[in-house]
Amino acid sequence: MDYLRYYLATAVVMCGVLGFYWGGYWVFLGVGTFIPLLILDMLLSYDYQPRAIRYPILADVPLYLHVLLMFAVYAAFIHWAATAGSIAPGQWLGAILTLGWLGAVPNLPVNHELMHRRGRFARACATILGTFYADPTRDVAHVHTHHIHLATPKDSDTARRGETVYGFVFRATAGSFGDFLKLEKESCKRRNVSLLHPRGRLFKALLQLAVLLGICAWFAGPAAALAALAGIVTAKLLVEMFNYYQHYGLVRVLGSNYGQQHLWNHLKPISRQLSFEITNHNDHHMDSYLPFYRLQPKVDGPQMPSILLCFLAGLLPPVWFSHIAQPRLKDWDLTHATDEERELAREANRAANWPNWLNTEAGQ
Repeated sequence: MDYLRYYLATAVVMCGVLGFYWGGYWVFLGVGTFIPLLILDMLLSYDYQPRAIRYPILADVPLYLHVLLMFAVYAAFIHWAATAGSIAPGQWLGAILTLGWLGAVPNLPVNHELMHRRGRFARACATILGTFYADPTRDVAHVHTHHIHLATPKDSDTARRGETVYGFVFRATAGSFGDFLKLEKESCKRRNVSLLHPRGRLFKALLQLAVLLGICAWFAGPAAALAALAGIVTAKLLVEMFNYYQHYGLVRVLGSNYGQQHLWNHLKPISRQLSFEITNHNDHHMDSYLPFYRLQPKVDGPQMPSILLCFLAGLLPPVWFSHIAQPRLKDWDLTHATDEERELAREANRAANWPNWLNTEAGQ
């Protein structure tokens, strides 16, 4: 069963392929998987069990199968767009949302898992998968900035208290790309080549995106290419939206070591399976080279509900703040934060215009 559970991601992507194959309003089938998955994840009990994997090569099959399936999604989309004849605006919308949803979930989790592998082939596959959400270079900033500076102001992937998901997606995108450019410029300087050298990461990333969109335009026309671009941009926004909930509001003193208390876990069953254990989060940051099936759920660490529920709540910031973020951050401040971090938390609460529960609990 522990091998089969991760084929949930395969099934979700296959829904997208079938939707484009059947055509018409079936193109909504891929994105339509969100609601059933959300309901199921909310109804099921938390999953605190480690995975019993004896044959790692079998556990990796759905990862590499996913790479092929993302090409299948776009092949099915191109075939639909090229042969459907007159396509209604609502059908184009369904295609864009499906490409966006599948380009983010479960594409990002597979991309994330492979970018942390040591082998060149796995990391090359991760770069390819990043194309489907307009970020083939995500591994650079993620590994060399986020994994060092998480929960500090230097990390653009850590959402601030009071920050909405709508503002965060643009700040995180700009921050991640800025971190990549800084590191890439340093790399190019060491190699004495230009930033847009054909062997550089920036040129390759732009080429990958151009090839994908060019194929869509060549075989299915400009409208399909525009829809694909809209789907890719939607996927990028969704990626950052899900990123918003992984470190929301946590604080850490600059230069201090981070620990399991500086990360949120989302340990609902669908959250874990669909994300290839990204939501089994704090053990990943303790050793980023551990494969997803070796991560151990930490029951006593900071916990969030279903990542899918968080996503839905975050679309309504007052709901997210009052019912999920503030109660959990209050508990974190009181039970997990150090004295220095409590001072940072006070400042963060004040800046967000949130209740100052630390002073209240201290009787001040």
